[in-house]
Amino acid sequence: MKTPLMFLSALAGAALVIGCASEHNISPAVEKSLMTPAIGEAPTRVDLPQAWNDEIRMKFWFTDQGARIMPYTWFTWLEQPDSQEYFRSSAHMEFLRYLPMPSSMENPAGLPIGFSVGENRENGEPWMGMTCAACHTNQLDYNGTRMLIEGAPTLANFVLFFSRLVDSLNATHSDDAKFERFARKVLTGTYNEQNAQDLRKRLGELAKGLTERRMVNALPENFDPDFTSYARLDAFGNIQNAGSVFALRDLNNGNPPTAPVSYPFLWGTHQSDVVQWNASAPNTPVIGPLIRNMGEVVGVFGHLNINNTSIKDRLKGGESRYSSTVEMLKLGDLETWVRDLRSPQWPEEYLPAINANQASQGKQLYKQYCAECHQVIPRANEGEKYISVKTPVAEVGTDPETAWNADFHMAKSLFLEGEKTQILVGPRFEEVTPAILIPANGVVGLVLKNPGTALEAGLKPVRIDGKLDKSVEGTSMTDHLKAHYEALKAMYVTKRTGNSSQKGDERDLTGLVYKARPLNGIWATAPYMHNGSIPNLWELLKKPEQRLTSFWVGSREFDPARVGYKTDQGLSRFRVLDDKGNIIPGSSNRGHSYGSDLSESQRWALVEYMKTL
Repeated sequence: MKTPLMFLSALAGAALVIGCASEHNISPAVEKSLMTPAIGEAPTRVDLPQAWNDEIRMKFWFTDQGARIMPYTWFTWLEQPDSQEYFRSSAHMEFLRYLPMPSSMENPAGLPIGFSVGENRENGEPWMGMTCAACHTNQLDYNGTRMLIEGAPTLANFVLFFSRLVDSLNATHSDDAKFERFARKVLTGTYNEQNAQDLRKRLGELAKGLTERRMVNALPENFDPDFTSYARLDAFGNIQNAGSVFALRDLNNGNPPTAPVSYPFLWGTHQSDVVQWNASAPNTPVIGPLIRNMGEVVGVFGHLNINNTSIKDRLKGGESRYSSTVEMLKLGDLETWVRDLRSPQWPEEYLPAINANQASQGKQLYKQYCAECHQVIPRANEGEKYISVKTPVAEVGTDPETAWNADFHMAKSLFLEGEKTQILVGPRFEEVTPAILIPANGVVGLVLKNPGTALEAGLKPVRIDGKLDKSVEGTSMTDHLKAHYEALKAMYVTKRTGNSSQKGDERDLTGLVYKARPLNGIWATAPYMHNGSIPNLWELLKKPEQRLTSFWVGSREFDPARVGYKTDQGLSRFRVLDDKGNIIPGSSNRGHSYGSDLSESQRWALVEYMKTL
């Protein structure tokens, strides 16, 4: 690929071709009008010191990032599919392992952490969506104390949440009594026969669209229903389908999301040189975090659309090529808060004290067996940039599905065929293309749609005490995009174009990598491995063939000795092996054998030391 000089010089005029964007906010008056008592009580939790105050916590939990699932009042009064209990009830949301919260101005209907209210840009109607806090906040229980961990991987079951949500919408649309209860609550004083009919029509349209989304992201029929389940999700697969299927409007252009991963922890994300489990996204200043966060929103109901309109028509004021509900400025705020987030320290006021002698022995073992990949960063230096280790998949031996699917899921490019993947530069789309390039094209289009807003959003997390970091001071969006594009080129120079038709153990994994992160706060991030296939740190240090191949997931009850959640209780069972004893692709717990040859006492010492990180 060539350096995109023409692309960069044309940036200033790109908005004329692609369209304009704007940012929207829900007014306090509207939020007040949505105030509704929570259904059930939120549990009392304790916060751990992570460099956030209560105001920042509340903002992170409920700031709208642009996801749009359904009108807010609809979700407020939606019943569960098989009962008259409200979907948003605390008991139901806790069953799905989201975190119930009381009603407040920021959270009018008392929804769980990470469920936000945003404004429909066309008519100002409040809509419910999800934010990154829904997937990256968790509760850890021990002896009756509930600890809230900011930035930790959720235990939530998104697939079950979404499936039950779709069932609720369809049941409400088809059941007269259920719809009548719903309509009277939603329409209140404006209820009449005509308004109810109009509401039912809209409800049916929404239910149809979300049913199609569930169908596109469904697993193949031969997969276990609990394959994804609690504590993991194939986010990459969902993002790919958001582009190849929904942005291009072709329901047959998707790929099944068969590589679920454990939700990564957020502290240290802003400081790393790359993000994603497969180290696929450069974290270049200003533009890198913005593009990464926009991709996340696109995957969770950011409503990306790519329209088949010509440049000539767009210059004449026709329909914009790229559109989405993404809120770029608010993503800049969210990234700023994540930048300042710090890892949680083992709380000895709530958990058993760390054995100092064992931890001291474990520290030396960690230096010998772990530190080469998982560098130790002192707590005082957690805000500094670092270069992560990218370990070849063939070398680490862990499940390859995530890295493989990210590279080799393919889709038709449809009306994008022949156009440049980066809009104004880059190779041209062929008839069939790596699926991830389609949403990536859409995100670049959204940046170009309003480069001024993108620059303002991207600069937010590089301001320190109101002043720009000297490394980006005076640089333009052109400079930032050029740096990001060059980083992408450098990253993929070493990537191979292996044969995607190869199957199983015969696949060529050359060039595929997984990112090894510093392990600050690792004690609070179970389950382990990128795919969540190992329940605790003790199991991780066993010989791969001796690890548990079946365990319960979904329990919040912490095991401070093994460092993970209880495995003999939960809400679904994680299985490594199928009924014939074969490893299930996407669920392998093999590989990463570092330290497994240590004696039992040495392994316990290593676990004890990792509690201190």
